[in-house]
Amino acid sequence: MSARKKVTRSTIITEKPPLLNWILTIGLALFIIIFPFNKALFNGYEYAFETAIYNAAIYGFVLLAATVIYVYRVGWKLNNHRSLLSILVLLLPVVYWLSSMQAVSSYYAGFMVKVMFLMAALFLAAIYAGERLPARKIIEYATMLTCYIVVFYGLLILFGQEYFRDGMWLAHDGYRLASVFQYSNTYAGFLSAILLAAVYYAATCTRWYMRLANAIMLVPIFISFLLTYSRGAIVIIPVVILILVPFLRFAQQIAYIVYTGLTALLSVVILSKLTANTDAIAAIVQPTETKAPNPISMFDSLPIQSWLLLGAAALVNAGLILLIHKKLYPWLETKTKRLAERRWSFAAVPATIIIIGSLAVIILLTSSGVRDLLPDKIAARFENINLQQHSVLERWTFYEDGLKVSQDYPVLGAGGGGWQALYEQYQHNPYWSRQAHSYFIQTLVEVGWLGLLILIGLLAYIYWLYIRSYIRYAERRGSHFIFFIISLTLLLHSAIDFDMSYIYLSALVFISLGSMLAPYGKLMLINRFADQKSTSYSKIIYSSSIGLLTIILLITSIRSASAIRSFDQTINKASSGQIAINELLPKLNKLIKSKPNQSVFSLTKFEALGQAYDQTHDRKYLEEGILTLQNAKKHDPYNRSIISMLNDAFKKDGNLPEQLAILDEGVSKFQWDIQFYEKAVIANIGAMTSDAANKDKYRERVLELAAEVQSRTAQLATLPPEQMQGRSFSFTPETVQAIENLK
Repeated sequence: MSARKKVTRSTIITEKPPLLNWILTIGLALFIIIFPFNKALFNGYEYAFETAIYNAAIYGFVLLAATVIYVYRVGWKLNNHRSLLSILVLLLPVVYWLSSMQAVSSYYAGFMVKVMFLMAALFLAAIYAGERLPARKIIEYATMLTCYIVVFYGLLILFGQEYFRDGMWLAHDGYRLASVFQYSNTYAGFLSAILLAAVYYAATCTRWYMRLANAIMLVPIFISFLLTYSRGAIVIIPVVILILVPFLRFAQQIAYIVYTGLTALLSVVILSKLTANTDAIAAIVQPTETKAPNPISMFDSLPIQSWLLLGAAALVNAGLILLIHKKLYPWLETKTKRLAERRWSFAAVPATIIIIGSLAVIILLTSSGVRDLLPDKIAARFENINLQQHSVLERWTFYEDGLKVSQDYPVLGAGGGGWQALYEQYQHNPYWSRQAHSYFIQTLVEVGWLGLLILIGLLAYIYWLYIRSYIRYAERRGSHFIFFIISLTLLLHSAIDFDMSYIYLSALVFISLGSMLAPYGKLMLINRFADQKSTSYSKIIYSSSIGLLTIILLITSIRSASAIRSFDQTINKASSGQIAINELLPKLNKLIKSKPNQSVFSLTKFEALGQAYDQTHDRKYLEEGILTLQNAKKHDPYNRSIISMLNDAFKKDGNLPEQLAILDEGVSKFQWDIQFYEKAVIANIGAMTSDAANKDKYRERVLELAAEVQSRTAQLATLPPEQMQGRSFSFTPETVQAIENLK
């Protein structure tokens, strides 16, 4: 008898999980609940974001320690795909570690190694914790409940009861809802995943109260989604629907489409009034240059109107879904039973969606009468969905620039933080974006083609295993399908935006990847090894290796978090005048010694030394400051602040050769930063006076810089009219006049 036939006789694991399994499950659930409310753990490769991420990493590594013990107890075996995945998932952080050896930003390269180990830890915890149905349900409910809380919090911001900085993100055409993410496009990607998961519950739940609970949330989610004004997410949703509906029974497919359409229809009915209200609320609540934030009561006229209108639409939608499912769904299932048995039936609804969807898109894009039914801002968004609008052109520029970086760092990439360090040297025009706006392009830049292939290969392997298991083991199908929906939607949207730079969303993806495979864990046998007995040494080697790694990760993460806390305390005391310079410098020296590649510590020390030099004119402070920056630059050679401050320091020191050299380096590394060109021109013109012997050399350099600026200005003129230039790139009138005087 084949291994597959043996395992299909086993029933779904529904017995009460052991204590260690409960610990893993509750640990994962708490991670999901706790961490979205600190800016969703955004990784902006800046000091301000690091504390929250380190806290999450420490939590995750404690969870990894519990996972190691659990894996050892249940018996880790090399004869199934789950065990193989528990090794392969570690290749992601390992390739980040290898890349860190040649990284352009050593601190953030090491930082990303910890982040990727956190992702691996969460995946491992999920794939083992969700093995039993009761445990998996807890993870599932924690995920959906937390997401609904995030949606409700976003509505509080939208209707003015809560103020959260950039929770209403101010774009060029008005406010866009962003909730805890502070970026509306990422919030739209998140809402897309939650919307599609909630519709799945509404279409498939067997308990009426669970259907009701999820159906009630559909209109609030969809309204929130529309008020993000995200075009990319609008395109992603139909793509995901086409992928997921073939996994449903024929009647469920129809129910899924009907409930989605009903939700969209009711949302559009109330959209104009809600849009007008929320614009008026934003004008009252959001801060300006002349007023502070001003949250308003839920019982003010505009908010109460909005809440009542939204609540009524949500209840009507939920009521109709319950009624349809009770009265029409059984009839539909009976009538389509014979059709559902045909081999091609799984593709019938997707094909219908494509036809009807295409017609709807054509009507929407070509008929001004239909668009007039929508609020102006949303109608304009639909009208501008094309490949020539500015956000598409800008993203293509990012991706092309990312490919240029990869040509110089092809195999292992430039290390974690590589994009934010290098993009200005490779960019086509002076845009400002510390994110590549694509998870896969950013991965390519950071860990090269090897890392990107490992990521794509791992994802392909996981989805292949899930789809194969879903087809083979029909008795194990169930609501864990929401993890497939969430992970797939977020990954697809992250291909066109920087969703995965939010460590919480990245964590949600890896938890979902593990949780969707968890029900099939013991069934995913590798046939050629299925009859082999487990060897104790493989279990011991794996568990002890991961255990040792966990200890190292915990120690290094705790030390990093401790250094940040100590730095914050020191700076707070210095700012309040509690410690003098002679006490501050030893503390900063100790921090720099512990983390020499953390540039913020060195920059802060330089600023303190600069203040001391300005007050005393004692050269030892200036010399120590220059040495501090030079040492920091060895670890972070593309740090704009270090290069700019070195220019200031050399200027104060009267060291003209070093000043000119550092300015030339700034021009080379930040080729669209007009300030470096300005400073270089002024410094070279000044050198013509102080070093008359080399006057012609300095004059020639000024003319080279002017020609470079002129050439780049001409390049900007070739940009498509729909594409925004980015930052200003032109000399001041004074600099232009100074250059003209040299000709």
